[in-house]
Amino acid sequence: MKRWSVVSLAGAAVVACGRPDVEAIRQSDLEGALHAFHGNIAAIHQRDAEAYLSHYLDSPELVIAGGDTIRRGFTAFAEARRATATWPDTLIAGEPTLVWLAPGVVYGVYPYAVVEQGDTARGWSERVLVKTGGGWKVAVTSRIDRLAR
Repeated sequence: MKRWSVVSLAGAAVVACGRPDVEAIRQSDLEGALHAFHGNIAAIHQRDAEAYLSHYLDSPELVIAGGDTIRRGFTAFAEARRATATWPDTLIAGEPTLVWLAPGVVYGVYPYAVVEQGDTARGWSERVLVKTGGGWKVAVTSRIDRLAR
């Protein structure tokens, strides 16, 4: 009987140690994605193209959606960013609402107001961030302007 108890306890310990702590993974992912979000916005405020681009997934799978277009791929996105010195005059990004989708995948949405050459636009921006070997990266980004009233 003692032998069976020791074996049972050892087996239970192996099973318990082998289970991932899903809540800890979720919290860690949300914190990492929030840090990446803040870094992305800071790069815009600093008008630092390379820092800004470092927050995006360097992949043909990167999705950029806005207005009436959907583009794919990091290379063209990066070339377009590097080809212009234009940045918003002002960007006010609200705190994002983050939703953990799966280990290493977080959805975020935040309100924004941007002033460009005297014109103000307000709306929502969405991000899907993925955890990579190089940190958290934006894999999908969109901008949804609200209609003026």
